[in-house]
This record gives sequence, structure tokens and C-alpha cells, in this order.
Amino acid sequence: MVPWALILFLNKEYSVGSSILGLYIFVIAVRQFLEPKIISSKIGIHPIFTLVAMYTGFRLMGVMGMLIGPIVLIILKNIFENTIDKGIVKSILEE
Repeated sequence: MVPWALILFLNKEYSVGSSILGLYIFVIAVRQFLEPKIISSKIGIHPIFTLVAMYTGFRLMGVMGMLIGPIVLIILKNIFENTIDKGIVKSILEE
């Protein structure tokens, strides 16, 4: 949308270019706030943990890490959830 708005500005269509740019900013803002909530509701993890996983993945691996971070979080959640359910962690802590 940015190139489209830029072309409109160069063609002196300022009102349409501003509208396209405003719409782009709105979409980006809404996506930043809603994406963690939507992802977390689908995978069953609290939104803040999903957001932390996405941020950590982004910092470690870039844009691809934003997708890999929540996947790693799901895997770790399942490993620890199964481990706790089987009582392995409980038996270690009780010794």
C-alpha cells in the first residue's frame, strides 16, 4: 500500500494518497494488537506468552522467527504439560 500511496502523491492526488496511507497505518496498528490474541486463542496459550514468543523469535531469527517462536512455545508447553501429568517432575521435587 505504501508504493500505491507514493504513486498517488507523485500524481498530486493527495487526498486519496493520504487515505491509503491512513488505512495502511490503521491496519498495521490493529494487526499488532489483535494478532497475538487471535493466535493465542487458536493454540490455547495466554496472549502475553504468545506475544513474548513472537518477539523472542523475531529477535533471534527475524521475521521467520515470528512464526517459529509460537510453534516452539506450543512444543515446550506440550512437553512440560505431559511431563507434569505423568508425575516425573512431581517425583523429582518430592525427593
